[in-house]
Amino acid sequence: MSRIRLTKPVISTRADAEKALGEIAAHTATLNGLKAQLDAQLTAARQTFEGQIDVLGKSIEEKSGLLQQWAEANPEEFGKAKSIELLHGRLGFRTGMPKLKTLAGWTWDKVVGALDSAWVRVKSEADKEGMIAAHIRGDLDDADLRAAGVRVVQDESFFVEPKMEEPAGRIVA
Repeated sequence: MSRIRLTKPVISTRADAEKALGEIAAHTATLNGLKAQLDAQLTAARQTFEGQIDVLGKSIEEKSGLLQQWAEANPEEFGKAKSIELLHGRLGFRTGMPKLKTLAGWTWDKVVGALDSAWVRVKSEADKEGMIAAHIRGDLDDADLRAAGVRVVQDESFFVEPKMEEPAGRIVA
């Protein structure tokens, strides 16, 4: 059984490049039109439901607050537990993760000054942006950068910018 090799299309002339870019421009226009239609339909769907969603969300928030007030006023309902099971669900209190908060009149800078050095972190990192700026100004040359174990590189990327003059409905095949 012999295999059939499919050849990939090749752009070999300027006319081929013009045709390919024309197709990209037409497809881009169509794509942008479809995205606009999608955005319009999503906006319409949001507007249809957001009123109900807001009302329900506020109701849930309000009733949750009332349940919290009730739970705080009736600790005997919980016994030694942090939560209780009711007919339609469970409610209770969760203990969060431990965290540090400054005392009244204290700032984190003041705390750092009062701490033993074992509890103070110092983060060192290379000033990459500063090094690039110094290289551009001429303050650091390639040899200086090599001595520090780095070099300045710039990537080059290919781009296609279609002119958006094609009508949105026309698709070039």
